[in-house]
Amino acid sequence: MEDLYRSYLKLLRELGGTLEKLTPLAQQKAEAVRADDLLALDEVLKQEQAFTLNLRGLELRRTKLLAQMGLDKVRLIDLPGRYPPELQAEARKTVDNLRHTYEIYRGYADMARSTLELNLHQIDRILIKAGVDPKLAAEGYESPANMEPPKKMKTDFRA
Repeated sequence: MEDLYRSYLKLLRELGGTLEKLTPLAQQKAEAVRADDLLALDEVLKQEQAFTLNLRGLELRRTKLLAQMGLDKVRLIDLPGRYPPELQAEARKTVDNLRHTYEIYRGYADMARSTLELNLHQIDRILIKAGVDPKLAAEGYESPANMEPPKKMKTDFRA
C-alpha cells in the first residue's frame, strides 16, 4: 500500500512540473496578445495544447490512484493527514509545493485571459463604432474553400 502512496506523491510532483512549464506559456500568451502577434499566440496555444493532453493523462492516473487508496473523496489539502505517519511530512511538502505552483500558474493564466478579453472588447467597440454588430461581424468572413491558411497558422484542433 505504501507504494500507492508514494506513486501518488510522484504524480503530484509531475503535475507540479507541468504547471511550472505552463506558467511561462501563460506569460508568453499575454505578451503575444499585447503585441498583437498572432503567430506567437498560435505557437503558444499549440504548446499549451500539448501540456493539456498531458494534464488529462495525469488526471486519469490521479483519479485511479485515489480510488485505489480509498481517498477519492478527500480534498487535496486534507490528504497529508490521511497518509501513513512516516509519509505525512513528505505528503504535506508535496501538497504545499503543488498548491503554491498552482497559485502562481493561476495568476499568470488569469492575467493572460484578462488581457485577451480586454483586446476582444476593444475589437467589439471598434466594430460598433464602425456600425457593425459584433455578433454578426464573423458571418461571411470565410475564405474560399480552396484557400489554405499560412503554414505557420495551422493548428490541430482535434484534441
